[in-house]
Amino acid sequence: MSTKTDQNPFDWKGWESSVLPVLEDHSEMKLDLLRDYLVLYLEIVLKNSHGKEIQEITLIDGFAGGGIYENERFGSPITILKAVEEAEATINLTREKKMRIVPTCFFVEKEPNAFACLEATLKAQGYGPKIGQSIHLRRDKFENCVSEIISNINNRHKRGGNRTIFFLDQCGWVKISAATVKRLATELHQRPEFIINFAIDWLVDFLSEKTQTNTKASLTELGLENHVDLPEMLKLRNELGGAWEHAVEAHIGEAFHKATGIKYFSPFYIEPHNNHRGYWLLHLAQSARARSAMTQIHWSKANRSKHYGHLGYDMLSYKPSYDQTTFIKGMAFDEISRVKCAEVLTGDFARIIRDEHKEGITFKNFIDKTSNKIMASSPMVQDVIWQLCQTSDFEARSPSGRTKKTMNFAPGDIIIPRQQFLINGIGAPLSRSSA
Repeated sequence: MSTKTDQNPFDWKGWESSVLPVLEDHSEMKLDLLRDYLVLYLEIVLKNSHGKEIQEITLIDGFAGGGIYENERFGSPITILKAVEEAEATINLTREKKMRIVPTCFFVEKEPNAFACLEATLKAQGYGPKIGQSIHLRRDKFENCVSEIISNINNRHKRGGNRTIFFLDQCGWVKISAATVKRLATELHQRPEFIINFAIDWLVDFLSEKTQTNTKASLTELGLENHVDLPEMLKLRNELGGAWEHAVEAHIGEAFHKATGIKYFSPFYIEPHNNHRGYWLLHLAQSARARSAMTQIHWSKANRSKHYGHLGYDMLSYKPSYDQTTFIKGMAFDEISRVKCAEVLTGDFARIIRDEHKEGITFKNFIDKTSNKIMASSPMVQDVIWQLCQTSDFEARSPSGRTKKTMNFAPGDIIIPRQQFLINGIGAPLSRSSA
């Protein structure tokens, strides 16, 4: 994490005299989210791997910064390494046969003072012996390191079986294009996922009517020019009284999703308590489990994360008939939103299953179908589906056809409308709740 913005860089020139940059509130929140996500992600993917002794993972920080801030607050490289250690300890609490999580890390930083501070910080924290072994430091632009990173991963995992996460905290805008992300995903056998940050103060300028020509050029640099209807996006911003957050979620987020070809994405915000600075965080992954894990972390941050849109299915669509407050002011991932989200999804899910899946749909396929369209995590979806199955309208069956008696859904379990529900006409359309 190397820059606040392109105009106001973090400064590590005085690091040797212990003069370090300040880690602001919203940046600390972002690092908390990164740590929590890595721990939860590793817990989820390794949950049922009881016979496995070693799990390798590759973690790339493309804009690593100096690694340490004022008051001994650590940056993203140390956060990443500590998260892996925490996940390993947590996973081994319930295992007789212990597992080692073995990370290979690339920390890339182009600014000389930041790079020197990062190297010194890693050594001070006991990671010195791993530099050049499992920790690879590169003083360069991230784009210049892409080929090396791809080659390193593919040489170590010739069958493409490695888990890889890119953390690209560019804090600006066009440094990471959709084409670069697509190349990484393609050449790494569709295995990696990406956590990409955009600074909110840049986004405000990005969607300014006065800079439409620059915005068009920026979309081209991002590789999104064929996926964003710029006039429509600016029109939406005007319809929302100048608010731009929903336009970014709906248009830029969806465009990155399409341009990269990565299957799942979440486009939510991290906002500070006491100022208007913050980040738009775009998460791209090839698995619904990874997408759900990121969404769970947003929910765990309560009012520190926000979604600008509505609560129900197809969350990025704009409906003039809906309550526009959430499109303009956003909603926190708090308990109030959780309850309302469940209420709205109950009606939406009932309608989807009844109208589109009369013969039933597996739980896995339902998660796959809905993941990009909702702000709920998989456990929240499971709870809503279970509540539907407690009514006379729907039921859940195991693959063998037995009615389920517990809420823990397996991927092959089938959610199906009851026949009497269809025959008796009880399935009149449920009204969409206002979000």
